Amino acid sequence: MMKQRGPEHRSIMVIDTAGSAKWHNQAQLQAREVLSAAVRAAFRHAGIEWANLAAEDRGDGMILLVPASVSKLDLLDPVVPRLAQAIGEHNAAVDPAFRIRLRIAVHAGELHHDQTGWVGSDLNTACRLVNGEAAYEQLNRRPEADLVLVVSELIYHGVVRHRYRDIDPSSYRPVVVRYKEVDTRAWIRSVHMGSPIRQWILKGLAVVLRRWGHAKAGSAVAGGGRKRL
Repeated sequence: MMKQRGPEHRSIMVIDTAGSAKWHNQAQLQAREVLSAAVRAAFRHAGIEWANLAAEDRGDGMILLVPASVSKLDLLDPVVPRLAQAIGEHNAAVDPAFRIRLRIAVHAGELHHDQTGWVGSDLNTACRLVNGEAAYEQLNRRPEADLVLVVSELIYHGVVRHRYRDIDPSSYRPVVVRYKEVDTRAWIRSVHMGSPIRQWILKGLAVVLRRWGHAKAGSAVAGGGRKRL
């Protein structure tokens, strides 16, 4: 009897463009090209070889299966911020009616592969996260956002809450995703990078505030150590 092939662990990123179905064909083609180039560039920036991914084109989005050798952290930082930056720069230069606004889900789990593709409950869950009502509601609540990111409990507790790199857990909020067979808790946040100049200003402001905070703390310590005459 032939030994059954077991599942393989993969990180799962599902990307979908919101509202593109109402655009004319030329706009959809342009958005598709922009998204494909931006996603590839974001992974390249993170040092992740595109050839190592299993990528499935979904017309107005894609499913990316990432090997276990790639840290899940790399998907959240730098891939997502880099993608948001590219999409933000594109949106700043186009008619607002044709802004690309993305819903992205990140999950991980055990998947099976055969001649026709990949299958597994964890892949289904990732697709439900991106298509759940919570992601649509978040986009509606934050019209300035270029991207909404939904992560599963697994990703939140394994990566997000540990504050690696520039990840801020307080920027996420818990939501319940009920879609088809899935009824689960997830964590969601909006991402709006804005123009490169705006990013440079905000980054500089953050540095100034951080230094001011350190200086104030040092001054307080010094003052507390003085003896009164």
